[in-house]
Amino acid sequence: MIKLFNQIRKRTLSENKLGKYLAYAIGEIVLVVIGILIALQVNNWNEDKRNHNRRNEVLQNLKEELRQDSIYFNNVYTAEKDLFLHGSEELFKIHNPDYILQESDSTISLAFRYACFTPVIKYTDNAYRELMSSDLINLISSDDLKEQLHEYYGQIKFLNSYSEQSFDISNSLILELANYYEVVPGNNPNSRHLSKFSGAAEDEFSTTYDLEAFRNNRSLNPKLYDMIDIHKDRLGGLENVRN
Repeated sequence: MIKLFNQIRKRTLSENKLGKYLAYAIGEIVLVVIGILIALQVNNWNEDKRNHNRRNEVLQNLKEELRQDSIYFNNVYTAEKDLFLHGSEELFKIHNPDYILQESDSTISLAFRYACFTPVIKYTDNAYRELMSSDLINLISSDDLKEQLHEYYGQIKFLNSYSEQSFDISNSLILELANYYEVVPGNNPNSRHLSKFSGAAEDEFSTTYDLEAFRNNRSLNPKLYDMIDIHKDRLGGLENVRN
């Protein structure tokens, strides 16, 4: 093709047909420009296709990460509500000298074990970070979805920050509560049976409590109440994330 154009150009010049040569030259430039534009458009189409395919792949990964997070947060919410909050409320009641409770009551072990337990908030945001860092987020047409994603991960970070701030309170209280109970090994403390996840008094161990000394320490009252608040705040944050 280039050889043919060169032959036409030489023949036109040799015949001194300047007007025809200029028209040919302009036509040749136009053809070159059109070829470049077509090549650029094809390249843009290919790039857009790659980006959309990559976006769909990342969104599929995001969907799976959110599914896994959902299972985890539902489990943590249930444990926080039924074990940890319940344990802190029971321990607050037990601390009241007027509250009638038998030392053999099973709620004692649950209360002392779980009242201050605040599990770490875990989540996966690899796909979301890739969406943001690669600007693929702009290829999502739904503004509502983008807003929900930003709010979801923002809520998790806030919940994580709150949980980290409360760790010192819960850890300090755990150390203080250790003064009022003792775990005693049973006949077979080396048993490999799985824990029932139901309290400190497992089959291979027994626990003794000094409830009188525990109740006489009135400085524990506001600290125990604070733990109830911490669990309720965490439940509120977990509810927002689940929604």
